[in-house]
Amino acid sequence: MIRAALVISALYFSVAARAMVPVPTPPTPPPLPAPQIAGVKAAVLLDVHTGQVLLDQNGSTELDPSGLVKLMTAYLLYQAEAQKLLTPAQRVEVSVQAWHAPGSRMFLQPGLPVTVAQLTHGLLIDGGNDAAIAIAQAVAGSESGFVDLMNQEAQQLGLHHTHFVNPDGMPAPEEKSTALDIARLGRDLLRKYPQVAQVAGQASYRYNKITQFNYNPLAGQRGITGLGVGLASAHDWDLAVSATKKGRSLVAVVLGAGSRAVAGADGAAMLHYGFHGWQEHLVYPANGVVAKLRQSDWSPETLSVITPAALSVVLPKGSPDKAVQSHFVPMAHLAAPIHAGQPVGTLNLQWQGKTLRSETVLAQESVGKASWMDRLWHHLRSWL
Repeated sequence: MIRAALVISALYFSVAARAMVPVPTPPTPPPLPAPQIAGVKAAVLLDVHTGQVLLDQNGSTELDPSGLVKLMTAYLLYQAEAQKLLTPAQRVEVSVQAWHAPGSRMFLQPGLPVTVAQLTHGLLIDGGNDAAIAIAQAVAGSESGFVDLMNQEAQQLGLHHTHFVNPDGMPAPEEKSTALDIARLGRDLLRKYPQVAQVAGQASYRYNKITQFNYNPLAGQRGITGLGVGLASAHDWDLAVSATKKGRSLVAVVLGAGSRAVAGADGAAMLHYGFHGWQEHLVYPANGVVAKLRQSDWSPETLSVITPAALSVVLPKGSPDKAVQSHFVPMAHLAAPIHAGQPVGTLNLQWQGKTLRSETVLAQESVGKASWMDRLWHHLRSWL
């Protein structure tokens, strides 16, 4: 009996020992290496939904944006349409100034009919400088007045390293921007006026019996939705290209490439990296509760803090969802009364100690000032 018990005991501890040995797990596969964008002055890759910068190579260096200023021209045109100042079918009178515009053109002529929609195609597909000037005059009455609007809008959008001198991007000493500012402008354009993607990604268009092709070397390819090309000098090409794949959208900006082909190859490499090396993670659903605030002089005493919309981040593929940390920072001197939907603080989403997104969060319900009886009850209850 004793011998049998010892055998059983030995078997038990043998099994237990084997069970305690941790099962090895394969390591997380590394993210796709970031492409090395050599031979350009600056490059930026931006996720449209989250606003995260996925690649930044001299992205804050101020450079000549050349024809990429037409993204702001398009932004203000769509804004004017949204405000009912212009309609796509409306005819525009072509000035002599627009007719004689140098550089790329859609071949406008005074007296030749052209609509706002046709000008939009000429601006975004062909990069027509004559289209840019005609649009500026139609929106603001003059080119100089339109440039004032461009700079005002740039400040409102937070493009603090950008200054416009004209609506077409022809060389001007004081005209400047950065790859990061251009990427953010492209993101704002796509998010606020998504119809731009129905035009800017087209490979060609036809006006006045002339077929013209998109200068964007990636236009017409599957998933490409825009955005624009610029030529600062003979060997100084700028490209802003946007693409959508499986619900995600990216904007890649290259400034100062040696040729149009090089700019296109670099843009394609950046988009491939963004789509295949990163994936989106939902952190909070719409109206998700991120915190609860409690004050004894509030009625009710507790306030729920919620997200105004679903909040996601993009992480290198293979990263666990739990890697994202949330930090809520309430507004200073927050006091009742507080109304439902009122901003009450900021939510910072962080990964590996780096803030990926900062979003304003709101009060889920209204709270008022508590009466002296309510405050007394709150204090008593805290001691129970």
